[in-house]
Amino acid sequence: MRLLDIFFAVTVAVMWGGNFISAKYGVAYFPPFFITTLRFICVSAMLLPFVARPTRAQMTAIIPIAAMSTMHFSLLFVALAEGLEISSCALVGQLGVPIACILGAVFLKDRIGIWRISGIVIAFIGIAIVAGTPNIMAHPLAFYMALGSTFSWGVANVLIKRLQGINSMTLLAWISLFTIPMLVPLSLALEPGAITLLASPPLSALLSILYTAIGSTIIAYGLWYHLLARYNVSQVTPFSLLTPVFGIGFGQLFFAEVLTFEVILGGLLTIAGVAVIVIRRPKTILLGEAT
Repeated sequence: MRLLDIFFAVTVAVMWGGNFISAKYGVAYFPPFFITTLRFICVSAMLLPFVARPTRAQMTAIIPIAAMSTMHFSLLFVALAEGLEISSCALVGQLGVPIACILGAVFLKDRIGIWRISGIVIAFIGIAIVAGTPNIMAHPLAFYMALGSTFSWGVANVLIKRLQGINSMTLLAWISLFTIPMLVPLSLALEPGAITLLASPPLSALLSILYTAIGSTIIAYGLWYHLLARYNVSQVTPFSLLTPVFGIGFGQLFFAEVLTFEVILGGLLTIAGVAVIVIRRPKTILLGEAT
């Protein structure tokens, strides 16, 4: 890879790692479903004027992907709002790769092989160790929300693999649009009065929305898709393994999170397991970090 493209790949990992910090600041003021809605309103408004309209068949296929994206992003925000630490969220998010791999084998007939099976087992062992941290023991519901978010991302990957003939940024734009009518009823039902918070939001909450929409979504995914178009998957996707490293580091820097033995050991095992899967080039498409 060119030095500039290596810089782009690392930049994407930094931006995705920073997204956890941004989301944590955002849910400190806005409730999770509402801020997820605002994120996708911004993304769709910025991208839709510049992308093509999908065909009717593609539109039909995008709707279930949007449903999975709704669950993925909103449940991640719920987990952070319910007290799960950034380090735990960042590591649980890595399970999206082995989950997508398993689902690809079941529904797309991908061959896993002994190496990828080993990677899946190692990754799940790592998360089992992370689950023993005091923070997760104190916030089990938040941990399950993070797992639900990651599973939804894995399902979305399999659905995207089945979708043919659509530009990646076009897909991102229309997914964002279709999530809005799914998120609004959830926010109205579970977060009554959330819209009144728009009257006088703090700067940190506004910057959170802008960062998650522009930084971690449009810019980061734009760079990621650019790299995937230029290089083999096996050359690009290993850089996504840096995301939890930056996420954990930012969590300590901005929120003084405690780096426990379980996080270190479980994190190393999880990242190692995912690395094995990624390097063996799974056929199921990997969108990158689940943020």
